[in-house]
Amino acid sequence: MSTVQPSIAIIGAGLSGLACARTLTRAGLKFTLYEAADAVGGRVRSDIVDGFTLDRGFQVLLPSYPEARRVLDYDNLKLRPFYRGADMFYKGRFHRIVDPFTHPTEGLKHGLDPFVSWMDKWRTLVLRKEVLTTRKIERRIPEMETEDYLRDFGFSEEFIDRFFRTFFGGVFLEKDLRTSARMFLFLYSMFSTGGAAVPAHGMQAIPDQLAISLPPGSLQLNTAITSLRAGEITLASGETIRPDHIIMAVSEEVAAQLLPDLFEEKLLPARSATCLYFTTSQPVPDTPIIHLDGDGRGPVNSACVLSKIAPHYAPAGQHLISASIIGAPSSEELEDVVRDQMAAWFGQSAYQWNLLRSYKIRHALPESRQLRLGEGPLSTVLAPGLYRCGDWCEDASINGALISGRRAAEAVIGAVG
Repeated sequence: MSTVQPSIAIIGAGLSGLACARTLTRAGLKFTLYEAADAVGGRVRSDIVDGFTLDRGFQVLLPSYPEARRVLDYDNLKLRPFYRGADMFYKGRFHRIVDPFTHPTEGLKHGLDPFVSWMDKWRTLVLRKEVLTTRKIERRIPEMETEDYLRDFGFSEEFIDRFFRTFFGGVFLEKDLRTSARMFLFLYSMFSTGGAAVPAHGMQAIPDQLAISLPPGSLQLNTAITSLRAGEITLASGETIRPDHIIMAVSEEVAAQLLPDLFEEKLLPARSATCLYFTTSQPVPDTPIIHLDGDGRGPVNSACVLSKIAPHYAPAGQHLISASIIGAPSSEELEDVVRDQMAAWFGQSAYQWNLLRSYKIRHALPESRQLRLGEGPLSTVLAPGLYRCGDWCEDASINGALISGRRAAEAVIGAVG
């Protein structure tokens, strides 16, 4: 006697939706994955422009993410690592902060630089030991802001301002360091154990890898959803579909539009970012390292020569430089101000760089989940047959998005029996 499978719809082909689809596929369940855009990936997208690979906003993968290690094929992605450290521009020159465990010789060389006090250097080592030896340390501390945690730990105001506010401000997309200290500690442990990397051919390779195993015909691109409720979704075309199970794998903003009663409190504005991509054939710094605004004058918070990290990001003989800004400034003089800053960092040749494209990502990271992680992820099941997933349900990271998608799929599998 044959059994009729329940119908399943996944709304959104970002990392959460793709992770959900992957788990359902492995369980032998059929589904339809609806995506409003013309390709998978959500916020993790890349464009090819004149032979250059431009990620939509500066993004990296932390290879130590547990869920990413479990789900992704790193060999296939051909991950290209960043140098384990940072060049901080402060008072007219760069000061290098080095991970001494990865680069011991460089660590000794730059360790004498008084840019960072000996006490702050010592405390970074103590913090590293704590996050690597204390199981789930981020769940063991009370909910508090990162800035307060760093002060309580004993870091000087100078080091908080020069390094943490810039480096982790770029990760959090806010420089007040009001993000949950639990999130900070998790990310600190990930950076400490595996650093940061990008796929050889751009961040788009991550969702593309997840999508390649989708069953034929299961993905519908350019298909927006205008409304949904348990048991029913309406497409932009006007067609109504009635699946047995619906997984909402969309951003926090789209979720609020589709289900206005989902959030008890007013939704906080998402964190935004701006990225300017420049190209040049002139010499650029050789070290595949991130450069940071230690002065805190901006507007650029960080810059890097992506083609030195992953050569395939640029055609032969060319270089690709990203300049990242926290927020989405609209000044018509932005390009000129950025060039002035880059010229101060890298020399007068920055005035001859070609601006290839600028991206303003107004919904780069969800705000509310960053401020408070609580005692665990948000509930997956909203109603019988209706589920949610996304980084805003877990934590705002690639790892959180992948976990959330898997958990949504597991909830469906459990309901199907």
